[in-house]
Amino acid sequence: MAIVRKDNKGRKLETGERYDSKNNRYVFQKMIDGDRIAVTAPTLNELRKKKNELLCRIDKGGKINSNRSKMTLNAYFDYWMDTFAKSGRKATTCTNYKSYYCTYVKETIGKKIITKITKADCQKIINEMIESGKKHSTMANLKSCLNIVFECAIDDDVIVKNPAKNLQIPQTESKKRTTIEEKHIKIFMNYVRNSEQYSYSYSAFVILFNLGVRVGEMAALTWSDVDFKNGIISINKTVNRYRKADYGFTMGVASTKSKTSDRNIPMNSVVRSTLLKLKMKNTPSLAKLPYVDDSGHIRGEIDGFIFTNTVGNVWNEPSFLNLINRITEKYNKEAKERGLEQIGEFCPHMARHTYTSLAYSAGADVKIVSQILGHASTAITMDTYTHLTNEKRRQQEKVAQTIKIS
Repeated sequence: MAIVRKDNKGRKLETGERYDSKNNRYVFQKMIDGDRIAVTAPTLNELRKKKNELLCRIDKGGKINSNRSKMTLNAYFDYWMDTFAKSGRKATTCTNYKSYYCTYVKETIGKKIITKITKADCQKIINEMIESGKKHSTMANLKSCLNIVFECAIDDDVIVKNPAKNLQIPQTESKKRTTIEEKHIKIFMNYVRNSEQYSYSYSAFVILFNLGVRVGEMAALTWSDVDFKNGIISINKTVNRYRKADYGFTMGVASTKSKTSDRNIPMNSVVRSTLLKLKMKNTPSLAKLPYVDDSGHIRGEIDGFIFTNTVGNVWNEPSFLNLINRITEKYNKEAKERGLEQIGEFCPHMARHTYTSLAYSAGADVKIVSQILGHASTAITMDTYTHLTNEKRRQQEKVAQTIKIS
């Protein structure tokens, strides 16, 4: 007489199904071409959905890759990075994905067998990120990374279903873009210009505050990008950081963030005179960096950089942030001793926000500002700087209320 299998609720289990009381999970197993394939789920309904998807796939000729289905997620992620990630995707994106993965996944579900990872496992990581106050963009980027990896595993016949699909991420309130007080900028710039220790970096800060460029774009500027005759600076490349283990180098020059990031920005009189003085010093930089294509392959070499640090190396965002922190700390220490006003800490990107804020205050058209910033559309500019456009709208409404004709 056949044995009837039942779960802990007395429900009859079908052929190949069993209830794992130790782990409180349902399991379905089936031999396919000599390999035992298993799917698991926390509920019987979910198990049968997965089972049906597996059986439908087998009926359509799909075959589970039994070797890779025994991999841990960490092992499959490394395989994905080496085999699939670098095709059709920017090297900087791959670097960011690896950073997110190593920070949030590697020591958690990364150690689990890929076929045993559930949606609940993935959601738990997001929930912990929510509790620790991580930004919405950070959670969204991690979700995107996991989705791509698991979708690839489905196409690769490793898993049946994507456990990272439709993860719940709360729509947190957008953080207001922080700007630097204009008087603090003047204090900072005056201190840098007159400092024996930091005056070498004054021209870099002139570019940062007057052009609204990203720090990587500023760092990548070469003299061939400066057109004194027509009074424009061409933004056409950026300095990126790379993982040496993956690409063989740590810094390189690559294309800008997007096609619209390539742009010509007019120089004002301060930028022009600062760069002319710097060029007349006739101390060309000896620094060289590899020119890297979007896939991370070296295609040449770039030299002639305008801005370098004291040891002749090209700036990148972390090193330039470190410079700002050192300058601010030293100034504030001296200001405190002399009873002068101290200034707040800031990051390079805040200079970009400040530029935008000042441009709006001066009445600049949003389309012009968007082009200077290198945004793909004015919609991105207005969405990024909602608080500024709202303030502009309030000002316009206030002006409109003063018009009273009867």
